[in-house]
Amino acid sequence: MSNWLARIGRVRLRPPDVAAVLALLGGVAISFALASGLLEAERERARSRFLQRAETHSAAVVNSFGDALVVLQASNALFRSVGQVGPEQFGAFVRPLLKNRPYIEDVVFHRVVEAGGRAAYEAEQKRLRPGFRIIERAGTGVAAAGARRRYLVAEYIEPSDAYEDVSGYDALSFAPQARAFERALDSGAAVASVLMPLLRKHGEQAHMGVVLSMPVYRGGGVPASVAARRADVLGDTSVGVDVGELVGRTLAGANLLDRSGMAIELKGMGEQGMRTAFRWDRLDRRAMPAWHDWLGEEVFTANHSFDLAGQHWELRLSGRSTEMIGGTAPLAILIMGCLLSAGLAAWVRGRFQRAGRIEALVERRTADLEQVLGQMRLYLRAIEASANAVILVDARRPGLPIEYVNPAFERMRGFSAAEVVGQRLAELAEQEPDQAAVAELRQAIREGREGHASMRLFCKDGRELYAEVYIAPVLDDSGEPGHYVITQYDVSTAKRYEAELEVRARYDTLTGLANRALLEDRIDTAIELAGSDAMVWVATLDLDHFKYVNDTLGHGAGDEMLKAVAARMQRAVGRADTVARTGGDEFVLVLPGRAAESEAAATVQAVLDALSEPLRLHGQELVMTGSAGLAAWPADGHDAATLVQHAEVAMYRAKDLGRNAVQFYTPAMNARARERMALEGALRSALHHGEFELYYQPQVDLESGSVVGLEALIRWRHPILGMVRPDRFINLAEETGLIVPIGAWVLRTACRQNCEWQHAGYGPLRIAVNLSARQFAQPGLVPEIAHVLEETGLAPTCLEIELTESLVMEDVEGAIRTMGELKRMGVKLSIDDFGTGYSSLSYLSRFPVDVLKIDRSFVRDITSSADDAAMVTAIIQLARGLHLRVIAEGVETEAQLDYLKQRGCDEVQGHVYARAASGADVEAMLRTGRRVQPQDATA
Repeated sequence: MSNWLARIGRVRLRPPDVAAVLALLGGVAISFALASGLLEAERERARSRFLQRAETHSAAVVNSFGDALVVLQASNALFRSVGQVGPEQFGAFVRPLLKNRPYIEDVVFHRVVEAGGRAAYEAEQKRLRPGFRIIERAGTGVAAAGARRRYLVAEYIEPSDAYEDVSGYDALSFAPQARAFERALDSGAAVASVLMPLLRKHGEQAHMGVVLSMPVYRGGGVPASVAARRADVLGDTSVGVDVGELVGRTLAGANLLDRSGMAIELKGMGEQGMRTAFRWDRLDRRAMPAWHDWLGEEVFTANHSFDLAGQHWELRLSGRSTEMIGGTAPLAILIMGCLLSAGLAAWVRGRFQRAGRIEALVERRTADLEQVLGQMRLYLRAIEASANAVILVDARRPGLPIEYVNPAFERMRGFSAAEVVGQRLAELAEQEPDQAAVAELRQAIREGREGHASMRLFCKDGRELYAEVYIAPVLDDSGEPGHYVITQYDVSTAKRYEAELEVRARYDTLTGLANRALLEDRIDTAIELAGSDAMVWVATLDLDHFKYVNDTLGHGAGDEMLKAVAARMQRAVGRADTVARTGGDEFVLVLPGRAAESEAAATVQAVLDALSEPLRLHGQELVMTGSAGLAAWPADGHDAATLVQHAEVAMYRAKDLGRNAVQFYTPAMNARARERMALEGALRSALHHGEFELYYQPQVDLESGSVVGLEALIRWRHPILGMVRPDRFINLAEETGLIVPIGAWVLRTACRQNCEWQHAGYGPLRIAVNLSARQFAQPGLVPEIAHVLEETGLAPTCLEIELTESLVMEDVEGAIRTMGELKRMGVKLSIDDFGTGYSSLSYLSRFPVDVLKIDRSFVRDITSSADDAAMVTAIIQLARGLHLRVIAEGVETEAQLDYLKQRGCDEVQGHVYARAASGADVEAMLRTGRRVQPQDATA
């Protein structure tokens, strides 16, 4: 350019030419300045683009290691959840994890073998795998392991066919892996080894990589102290990762290795310090055009370091600036800049672009700050809006002064925040009536741990409320408790519901009469009080054609009639007599102190006469009649059940004879007993001849609308009688003891079917199986269930055992022990037909159950009966207080479904979604998808 200017200087120019030259020189100067500024901006953008690429590559590398950790944690969780794991179960669980993960060389379960137990262990393994021995690395091969204090033996290894020759390998024989195991044992968490040669697959060279190790402890949990962890260690699960393959495939899969002008190097800690685990170089140092020299090529670098499971990694990325700069734009701008207008416009645009990037960066930083502040405000509003009382105390100041209480505390306790903030926690605790519970919470504070107590709390207005109180430390940066947060849950309503349930367990909620449980007590008491010459009469009474009232006037009218009938019956009997309602329109009378048949018959006739009086109902005058049967103690039976049964036989005879009559029981009425004997004989051979079938009714999650479980229901297809209803043979099987082998068949068949569905790809499903009282009382119940699960391969968490409320109340302590063993196995437990029996919340809170099932008798009338609706709501709220799931049975209408959804019921089963169906029909439904739509079964 200097030669060109000199040449111009020698030319004699005229004023217009001078102006043109000056304009040209000015334009060139402006263009050169503009091109230089644009080049600098391009370099800045290239650096930003490189750093963005570097962040993407770094995130991909870090996330790829996280995927390997997921495999390690999943294989370790298998041992924590299942406990004893066999080689087939281990292989079946691990092989799907290895699919699409070729960078994982092996997944191994190592078992700790002490020196004294080596011989016995090798002998035991040789029975399973001939030629087995504990081995160690020797040169490029393996040899028998030398003597040492402890061995960490590869017992299960996948893929097994590729590592047949290294089964029994002692990981402690190789120092890098031994140090990794010791660190994992001390920490109780996943630990990575240094870069080391991995186990050599059959016929292949050993690859360099790391071994991720995580201890397995007896009992499944992680002991709190290092000494306890070392004492309880069972072994470990490990994952061998080919780091080069892992990083290479991850970056290639994300299309991050297709760009030129980049170089990537990953270094990890080896035995002799940091060494390269992966390297990829596409800087492409070929000759570049001459104008690239004017652009001023620069190599950008970015260094990222991260820690994975205790090991440090360093990632270095390099890139050429010319690969990031957008072509020849600066040179083109310089040439085109001879035109001042174009050059000026380009310069302004470049400056504005840079200013825009800075402004966008400021806006992003401001938005991030506003988001963080918004989250903090949201957390505070959530605590302020909580329905449970929250108290925050300062653990660093003497007396633990109260720093904060939320509005729920003020509403619940009656104290304002100004009255308690600054007050010592001990002063508030001294006012509480349950000092034993207070002592438990104080102990938790002294030990710096979480605590819980159920207690009564004192309110400012003198009231007392029942609450579940939880306390938890809030740790500061040093790991010490800086504050304690105390949460108080008001469970006074649940306590009231408990009292209501106790009443409802013995009295009919509609009529106020005794229910079946109280009826049996009354009969037994009457028999005990009767003399040797006295008689106790039991009468069963059924309203004639009561169904027509419900069908024509509705269930509300039917309920009103039942209340009126109950009142008339009570007025017609004596004060020492008992009137009970045992079913929809079924009543039982207990008539003690009547020596002659005529006296008992006269009383029953008086009841029938009272019923026959006209009743005005919904604008219509109705006349009700009833059929009754009488049985006497001791002539017709010696216990309540027999007397009621024989009275029912006589009552059905009265119905057969035209209704509105009274019949006395006679032995000739036992034709049904003969039928029962025939049915019993057929029942004894049904299991042997394969006449039983299982039907399955879906259990649907109300939130997602998906099938999450199925209840197994037995059906009997008799070759002559056809399909026999369960209500005809279940009680018979229970009485004869056949329920035990039948129940074992149901359990095994249901578990096998569930496992087949899961293997077919229909996802995890929970199968619910009912246990009878006889089955539950069997001493070998828990081992039998464990054997069935092992035999069928079904995970314990996929099995739910249903127990009736009355069953577990027969022997509370024994039930708690058995349920605890099942719970520790991982099996889910539910209380079936909840609300129909008698239970105490004090016991219910001790039962390790997961689910309460609302009986269909409550669900049927929830949209029309206030009592049934109140019972259902009470059970749901009770379950919420005890952190249990709720399943409603017998849901047939969408109105019932909507009511249960509004009350927070978790799951339902019933005809509104699907009737019980065979396994093939259920599989066809699952094949089309697990989401189902409700359909009103009464429509």
